[in-house]
Order: sequence, then structure tokens, then C-alpha cells
Amino acid sequence: MTQNGGFEAKENVKTASEFYDELSSEYADMIELSSRIESEIKVFEKITLEKNVKKCLDAGCGVGIHSIILSKLGVDVVGIDISERMIAKAEELAKNFGSTAKFETLDFLRMKDKFKDEFDLVICLGNTLPHLLNERDLLLALRNFHNALKKGGLLIVQILNYDKIIQNEERIINIRDTKDKIFIRFYDFEPTIIGSLSLKVFEIRRDFLKFNVLVINKFENYSHKLITTRIKPIKSEELCRKLNMVGFKNVEIFGNLMKDPFDAKSSKNIVAFANKI
Repeated sequence: MTQNGGFEAKENVKTASEFYDELSSEYADMIELSSRIESEIKVFEKITLEKNVKKCLDAGCGVGIHSIILSKLGVDVVGIDISERMIAKAEELAKNFGSTAKFETLDFLRMKDKFKDEFDLVICLGNTLPHLLNERDLLLALRNFHNALKKGGLLIVQILNYDKIIQNEERIINIRDTKDKIFIRFYDFEPTIIGSLSLKVFEIRRDFLKFNVLVINKFENYSHKLITTRIKPIKSEELCRKLNMVGFKNVEIFGNLMKDPFDAKSSKNIVAFANKI
């Protein structure tokens, strides 16, 4: 993840690092970490066996769920994230799960000189890429992923299906009800006006969204906090085009990590598999 470049951060709109720092203590509960480790390990086992993965970079690792999964499969994993508190939580959780994954606070826009031709697999999951707010940063991140891979290496990117979200103006992403808290993730649509309103020659676009997490505490009289950052949606065609632009080959789009077909109108996710040849 990277900072909210291109905008002056307002009081109620946090940078990506501030946003995830504030969520770090509750993030594992919000994403159901323990049950997801159990449910997703088979998927990654298949991927690692097919590609003979020995070393992996988890870019935008958050609290380390996929780093933990891959390390339990015997993969040497490095997890990076811009949020110091998320990295601290990832290290804590890795220790609790007996994981050997290593973690580092690092913006993947600044990793060019850190990793080169080093990894069999680079993953960027959890809807991380939309935190990059301009084309330059998106292309730089993808180039850095390409640079970090060995020849023959595989990149896997997962984002939400913004083809569908933008078309239908879907606001609610997820509601998670735990024993003591309720997490509601939702969007505010920010119209971008291109052209002249006075001349009545203009186009209204949805270039940016406000991404909100509402955390409600059941045992404190339903007290709550709202945490907000800004993201830039990426549609399937744009993701494919950008991956090809930076040199990836055999780019394929699926609806999930199991490689079920992608349907722009119904799939929850966009998952791209791309190779460095």
C-alpha cells in the first residue's frame, strides 16, 4: 500500500498507512483470520506445487494471513506492508501460528533496489492495489513486482470486481458480526466532473471512492468509530493492460484463486495470474 498521493489528506480521510495503523488491532477479527487460514491453505498448496514455489513476496501483506499460510507450506516468505502496526501484528500472529515468515515495513513503490530476480511467486492480495491513486504509482508497483520475480516466476493479484461495483454503485462490501463487535465495510462514491458545467459539456466519472470501515462495539453501548481512506478502482481490462505494459506475459483473469471463470457482472473478485518470461 502507498500513501494517498494526489490529494491533501483531510481530517476524516486518512492516508493508507494511517488507515491500517488504526485498524491493525482489530483487522484479524474483521477478516476472520483463523478460519481463512484453514480454508485457503489447500488453494495455496496447489499453487506452490504447480509452480514449485520456494520463495514468495507477499506485497501488502497486512496482518500476514497469506504469509503465514505459505510459510506453513514450507515456502520462504517475506511480507511487506506500509503500515508499521500491521507489520507488528503480523509478526505477533506469525509467532502464535508457529510461522517462519519474515516481515518488513516497506512501501512497494520503494522496493525496486531491495529485491531483484529473487522470488518464484509474488502475491498482492486483499484489494491492495486500489490504494494506489494514480497511474504512475500503479505502473511502478507492477514494474517492481516484475523486477522482484525470477524468470519464469508468477504474479497473483486480487482486487474486488470494480466492473460490477462501479456499474451497480454497490456501497456495502462486507458486514462481519463477531462476539463483541460489528464491522461494516462500505464505499462513498465520489463523482469526478470532467469538462465544463457552465458550458454543459462535461462527463461525470467515478475515478475515486471513499473506503470506510465502521466498527461498532456491542459491549460499550454500541459506541462506534468510522475510519476512512480513499481508493482508486481498477477494472479488469485496465489491470490486464497495465500488467502487459510492464512486461508480464500470459496474463489471465479469473473470478477467484481457484481459477473459476471471471464474470464482470457477477464475480466478487478479479484475480490476475501473470508470468515473467
